[in-house]
Amino acid sequence: MDSIIDVNTLFGPLPLASVDLTVETLLELMAAGGVTSACTLSTLGLLLDANVGNAATRAACAEYSQLMPVATVNPSTFFGDPTPLIRLRQDGFRSVRFFPSVQGWPIGYQPFAAVLEILAPTGIPIMVSINSPGEVTALQAIAGNYPRVILTAVDHIILPEAIAALRKHSTWMVETSRLLAIGSVKLVADTVGAERVLFGTGAPAQSLSSALHALQHSGVSDSDRRLILCGNAERVL
Repeated sequence: MDSIIDVNTLFGPLPLASVDLTVETLLELMAAGGVTSACTLSTLGLLLDANVGNAATRAACAEYSQLMPVATVNPSTFFGDPTPLIRLRQDGFRSVRFFPSVQGWPIGYQPFAAVLEILAPTGIPIMVSINSPGEVTALQAIAGNYPRVILTAVDHIILPEAIAALRKHSTWMVETSRLLAIGSVKLVADTVGAERVLFGTGAPAQSLSSALHALQHSGVSDSDRRLILCGNAERVL
């Protein structure tokens, strides 16, 4: 069976979640869906403190080889010290995720720009959650020249704006966790190339099986599906 890499998972407390977001739950869902590896993060870094969350993420990934660590950074608590940011790649994190809507800061935010300026020379990919129209456009002004940008939480409403940005920025990509509408994944693959799409689910907070089902019935070719499920993530992360 071909490998599957999920670039968008998490674990830990999440107040609005209707399911148990433990590491064990994530691993069970991965096994049931045939997902061989997953990029993951602790919600403690998303909701409370990045240092605490990143430490919890590293500990979980050290215990379970199927998991790859993703760092979180909250620009609203950044006061200019570059050392922790520069160290993220050295500490083994595969990417850095940003959650502007959840954490209450706008994408066109000077501390965010300052964080990206420090991270850019390290080459570590960034993943930015997009929650409303206009945010992708704002992100282009902040991160247009960043080495590798992955848009997350893009749905059918935001998709036209995301595709326009992917056309403009050749190193930008999108993950699939919210691309569940019929034809969405194939539209991206046909428009900018399947090599710009990463498989993501948002599990356990979102349905892993729904994301797999949507991709399996997306209409993309077998070779493109393999790129999306594994090949692109292996190249980028």
